[in-house]
Amino acid sequence: MTTQSIKRSRIYKDIDLSFGVNAFSKDLNSKLDVNAVKQSMKSLMLTQRGERPFHPEIGSSIYHLLFEPMTPGQEMSLKAIIEDVLRTFEPRCLLEEVSVRPNFDLDQYEIKIFFHVVGVNEPQELAVALKRLR
Repeated sequence: MTTQSIKRSRIYKDIDLSFGVNAFSKDLNSKLDVNAVKQSMKSLMLTQRGERPFHPEIGSSIYHLLFEPMTPGQEMSLKAIIEDVLRTFEPRCLLEEVSVRPNFDLDQYEIKIFFHVVGVNEPQELAVALKRLR
């Protein structure tokens, strides 16, 4: 059986937030399956509560933590916030583990999220560096 003959039960499709245009069809590019879920996860983490019109409950308080002084132990708060927002608002993602490592030299947090996408058998990883903008 080839990979092309395997039919998935679900296909996820979202608009690519870089808003690139397909040269042939002149449509906006799209993200598919795992890439669509990864884009959504990152978007949820970086969205502040109240930022989305008509859905003020969507988002997280990560933004506020980034402007606090980096202290040992703060990564636990960040981890809890990430787990909460992803479990609450991204049903396509089945979280396995969230790893938060502070990088005091670069003044940023290095986030690694290990998860499964519903309908996809392979484990996935999303790496994000969170740094405040000045």
